[in-house]
Amino acid sequence: MSKVHGGKLAARALKNAGVECIFTLCGGHVMPIYDGCLDEGIRIIDVRHEQATTHAADAWARVNPGKIGVAVVTAGPGVTDCVTGVANAWRANSPILVLGGQGPLSNLRRGSLQEMD
Repeated sequence: MSKVHGGKLAARALKNAGVECIFTLCGGHVMPIYDGCLDEGIRIIDVRHEQATTHAADAWARVNPGKIGVAVVTAGPGVTDCVTGVANAWRANSPILVLGGQGPLSNLRRGSLQEMD
């Protein structure tokens, strides 16, 4: 039996919520969720900037009534770069979900790569 990790559990929850695709900019902190999405049949759409993830998730939610748009971004600057898209979706009442990466808890508050709390 293979080990189940957080990325697989997150993808399973997304699938159960009816998510068909995620918008992302590949980052090391969120790699496990990609494995889970592949296993669950969730399409992974890679973009060139984190801000595009949330704008795309917003657009997805608008053209697919009843569905949520999902953005997956890496830790630190990945999260902060997507804020404009979040604000735009909020103003339009678009249902989006942003999943941001985080380093290992054992490294928290030690200045690890892209750490932001």
